Amino acid sequence: MSLASLHKQFNKTFLAYGKPLFGFFVCVGLLIVLIQNISLLTLCAGVCLFLFAMMLLQESFKILSGGVLDVFLDKVANTNYKSFLFGFTVSSLVQSSGLATVIAISFLSAGLMALQSGIAMVYGINLSTAGSAWLVGYFGLKTKISLYAMPLIIFGLGFFISKNKKIKGFGLFLLSLGLLFLGISYMKEGFENFKDTFDISQFQMEGLAGLLLYTLIGFGVTVITQSSHATLTLALAALAVGQVSYENAIGVAIGANVGSTIMAVIGSINSNIEGKKITVTHVFFNCFAALMAIVFFKLYLIAVDYLCAWVGIAENDYVLKLAMFTTLFNVIGVIVLYPFISQMENFLNKYVKPSESKDDEVKPMFLSDEVLQFSDSALQSLTLESIRLLESTLGLIAKVISFQPEDVQSQEEIPTVLSQRNQPNDFEFDTAYHKEFKGLYSSIIEFAVRAGYEASTPERNTIFMDIRRANLYMASAVKEASQLQTNINKFGFSNNGYIRAEYAAMRRNLLRLLRNVHSITQATTIEEIDQIQREILDNSEKFDVVSSSSLDTLIRNHCISDSVATSIMNDNAISRNLAKNLYDVIELLFKTNPVALGE
Repeated sequence: MSLASLHKQFNKTFLAYGKPLFGFFVCVGLLIVLIQNISLLTLCAGVCLFLFAMMLLQESFKILSGGVLDVFLDKVANTNYKSFLFGFTVSSLVQSSGLATVIAISFLSAGLMALQSGIAMVYGINLSTAGSAWLVGYFGLKTKISLYAMPLIIFGLGFFISKNKKIKGFGLFLLSLGLLFLGISYMKEGFENFKDTFDISQFQMEGLAGLLLYTLIGFGVTVITQSSHATLTLALAALAVGQVSYENAIGVAIGANVGSTIMAVIGSINSNIEGKKITVTHVFFNCFAALMAIVFFKLYLIAVDYLCAWVGIAENDYVLKLAMFTTLFNVIGVIVLYPFISQMENFLNKYVKPSESKDDEVKPMFLSDEVLQFSDSALQSLTLESIRLLESTLGLIAKVISFQPEDVQSQEEIPTVLSQRNQPNDFEFDTAYHKEFKGLYSSIIEFAVRAGYEASTPERNTIFMDIRRANLYMASAVKEASQLQTNINKFGFSNNGYIRAEYAAMRRNLLRLLRNVHSITQATTIEEIDQIQREILDNSEKFDVVSSSSLDTLIRNHCISDSVATSIMNDNAISRNLAKNLYDVIELLFKTNPVALGE
C-alpha cells in the first residue's frame, strides 16, 4: 500500500472514530472539573438554565402571537414612535433583543414595514436591554428569586400539558419565566461560592485599561453565550456578591451590547438586503453608544450618581447603579440618533446595496430565513416574490413572441406595437430562462415548502400550497411559450402575407393576454379580478382556429400549405393552453390569497 493510500486511510479512520473519541474525552474532562468545583458547576448550570429559558420564552411568544402581530402591525408600525414602542415592548416581553431584531428583519423583508419604522424599532429594541437590568438587579438579586420560580414552574408545566394551543403557549411562557428566575438564582449562588474556593475579585482593574479589558470580556462572553441579556445578568450577579468592581461591571455591560451585534451580523448573512439594512442599524447604534460611553466615561458616572440620588438609590447600591448606567447608555444613544432616522434611511439606501450577480441571474428580494419565523410575514414575502416571478414570466413570453417586456406594461395600441416589432427577436431562450426564471422559481418553491411546514394554521398551509401551484402554472406557461418561438420566427415574418397575418393575429392576442395578466397586479378588489378573468377567457376563444372557417378557406384556395396550416393550429392550441395556465395563476395567486388584495 502506498504512503498516500495509508494517509487517506488514516484520515478516514480518524474521522470515523478519532473525533467522536476526542469529543467524549473532552466532555469527561469537563465533567471532572465541574464536579470538583461546585461553585463553577452551579454557575454554569445557572447560565445554561438561563439560556434554555430564553429559548423557551421565545417559542412561547411565537405560539401566543400566532398571527396577532401582523393583524395589528399597521396600527403599531405606521409611525416611527409607535414602531419604537413596539420594538421596546416585544424585546422586553421575550427578554431577547435577538428575537426582536429577527421580527424587525422579518417584517421589513416582507414589506410589512417601512425602513424608517424598522430603524425606529431597532432603537426601541436596544433600549429594552435596560429594562432587563432593572428586572434582574431590583427583583432577581435582592430577593430569593428561586421562591418565585417554583410556582411558575409548577403552574407552567400544568398549563403546558393542555391540548389547547394558546393555553399550552401560556404554560410554556410561565415555565420559561420560572426557569429564567431559577437560572438567575444559580448564577448568584455560584458567584457567592467563589469566595470560598477562588476569589476572582483579585483580577479587578481600575482606570481606562480595566474598562477596555472588561469591555472585551463582556464582548467575548456575549459571543459565546449568544445572549447579551445573559452576559448582563452575569455581570449583575458577580457585582452583587463583590466578585467584580462597579467600573469593571460597567465594562462588561458595554461589551455585552457590542457583542450582541455579532449575532445580528451572523443572522443576516443569508437575509435579503432589507435584513442587512436592519443589521447595519443595530451594529451602528451599539458601537456608537459604546464609543460615547467609553469616551465620556467620567461624565456618565457623574450622571449616574446624580440620577441615582434623585430617584433614591443608595450610593453604595452598585447593582442598581449598573442598571442606571445601562439605561443611560441606551437612552443617550436613542436621544442622539432618533432625530436622524430619515438621514439613517438615506445612508442605508445609498450604501447598503445588493451585491452584483456575476451571471445576472434574478435573485429573490423578499425571501429569507428570518421571514419564516412568522407565518404572516412569510406569506407576504412569498406573494411579493411570486408576483416578481409573474412579471419575469410575462417578460420572457413577450420575448418569445418577438415583443419586448416593456410592451406588456405599455399603454400604446397593440396594432401600433405590432407594426413596430416586425422582426424576430434574436435571443437564446435557454439562457434567458436560466437567468430570468429558473433560479427565482426554485427559490420560491423551496421557500413555499418550508413555509407550509411551519404554517400556523391548516388554512394558511392551504394558501402556501396554492402559491406553489400558481408558480408551477407559471413554469408550464413559460415552457409552452418556448414551443412557439421557432414557428413565430419562421412564419411570423414570412413573405407569404396570409401566413404572416395568421401569426400576427396570434401575437396580437398573446400580447393582449399578457397585458390583461399584468393588469391583475394593480387590482384591489375581487370584482376587478373577475372582470379581467372574463376578458382573458374571451381572448382565449380567439385561439380556436379550428372553429373558424378562415383557415379552411386559405387551405382550399391554396394560399397556405397543409403543413403550415397544421403549424398554425398547433401553435394556437399551445397559446390557448398558455392562457389557461395564466388564468389559473390568477385564480390561485390573487383570488384566494388575502395578501395579494391587501387584506
